[in-house]
Amino acid sequence: MTDLAPPDLSKPLRIAEVEGGYVVPPAKGLGNQSVQKSGVLDADGRLVPESVTWRGRTQVTTAPALPDEAEALEGTWLFLGPLFGHFGHFLVESIARIWALDAVRDRIAGALYVPKFQNRPQYVMDTYRPFLRALGVDVEVRNVEDPTRVERVLVPEQGFGMFQMIEGSREFRDFIGRHAGKDVEPAGDERIYVSRSALPPQRGSVVGEDVLEARLRAEGYTVYHPQQHDHLEQIAAYKAAKDVIGVDCSPLHLLALVGNAEQNVGIIARRAGELDKIFERQIAAFTGAKATGIDHLRRNWIEESGNRPSRTSRGEVDFAALGRSLSEAGLISDGDWDDLTPEEIEADIARTAEAAGQGYKPYEG
Repeated sequence: MTDLAPPDLSKPLRIAEVEGGYVVPPAKGLGNQSVQKSGVLDADGRLVPESVTWRGRTQVTTAPALPDEAEALEGTWLFLGPLFGHFGHFLVESIARIWALDAVRDRIAGALYVPKFQNRPQYVMDTYRPFLRALGVDVEVRNVEDPTRVERVLVPEQGFGMFQMIEGSREFRDFIGRHAGKDVEPAGDERIYVSRSALPPQRGSVVGEDVLEARLRAEGYTVYHPQQHDHLEQIAAYKAAKDVIGVDCSPLHLLALVGNAEQNVGIIARRAGELDKIFERQIAAFTGAKATGIDHLRRNWIEESGNRPSRTSRGEVDFAALGRSLSEAGLISDGDWDDLTPEEIEADIARTAEAAGQGYKPYEG
């Protein structure tokens, strides 16, 4: 086999057709490993390259062993890759092959996922099944827990993903444009701030998010907590909004899928890694909306046991610069914001530490 590499999304994508192939989930009992041995093997036990899922230029899935035993499944089925329970990874990696559905819908009995890892796989499938329908996946969908030999399996290349793949392929963007949220009526406020303040502190945010919310309320924004709404309600809210502000977070991936070109979106960096710019690229590519990544991070506050910023850290932002940038982006009218005081920062970190049951320390790197 030639060296594996991520698909080139600037070129037409392939759909491999495999007779008598094996759909192999990760082994049970391994827990949530960053890389799992799973995917599709051909009848001779060779990895089907199109079944590999990539995160940037790193494989999330690698070749599994040919199973000693396998269940049998008749008919033609579409392989969709690993089904993530994490909402953000689901939105970027688990839907990356649905672009192929329009081309093969009349040939298949349904579609197959494998679990990202073997933790309540049917619960995860049931959770996302209505959401997949809202994205245009209107066929039977299964999450395969045990190795299965499929009469015929169609394996599309990944058409979307993290980092260099965030703008998606033409095939993927076209599918999303035709189907995503089309049967969901807009419902919600015209100006929303996508908040993290109602999440557990371990989920991370910006320092002083309560202050940010208060200032945005004064500008007519509604503080929106996506996790308090089902997926269809979230789609409705993002379709209705005209101005959207959020720190870099998973819900903005959904906004990119169902939003429109008339929206104005501000993405506030809460951690290092230029994720605000990644969201900016995705939103612009999918909807044509005005999207502005805003990075005024001074430093991160990380857990005492940590050694670098992560999704659990809290970003300390220059609020004065943030106000100016939001005003320049046309998202607020009064950008003359005071910075957080040392006392406000100290109080926020103390509240977070108490709620999390552990201390936080500044990270200056």
